[in-house]
Amino acid sequence: MKKIFILAVMALPLLVFAEEETIGYLGVITEELSETMMKALDVENGLLIKDIVENSPAEKAGLEIGDVILEIDGDKIVDYATLKALVAAKPDKKVKILVKREGKEHTKEAKLVSRSKPKFNIQMELPDFEEIKELMNKGSKEIMEEIDNLKKEIEQLKQEIEDLKKKIG
Repeated sequence: MKKIFILAVMALPLLVFAEEETIGYLGVITEELSETMMKALDVENGLLIKDIVENSPAEKAGLEIGDVILEIDGDKIVDYATLKALVAAKPDKKVKILVKREGKEHTKEAKLVSRSKPKFNIQMELPDFEEIKELMNKGSKEIMEEIDNLKKEIEQLKQEIEDLKKKIG
């Protein structure tokens, strides 16, 4: 629990001083296609639209549930990460979206909107049971050494934060 608290305290300056960035937004919920689905739909790539956000650029462009997004501005959509990256890179831009609907390809034009990208994203792994058990079995000397190492790391991070504050301020 202390590690999480320490991490939160160290992350606070990053949240405060991080610049806000805008990204493009389309407004679709998609599903990756299995090999069987690709064969059945006669496509080599794409994402199936499972849902469309109301009043979104996707809805305004005429995209429909069941469409398969094949390309955006000529770039093939091979997975969700590709779609997300292409859309995010074009806030407030018009894009051409190639979809397959009922066996036919259609090109739709959507004007993406912009929205704020999260300032900071923390991903951390919690120790599994074996790691906790191992830590519990360590002697107090080893635990004190680990605490000292953590203290040194915290001091280094504090110094880096101070340096960043000086550069920003």
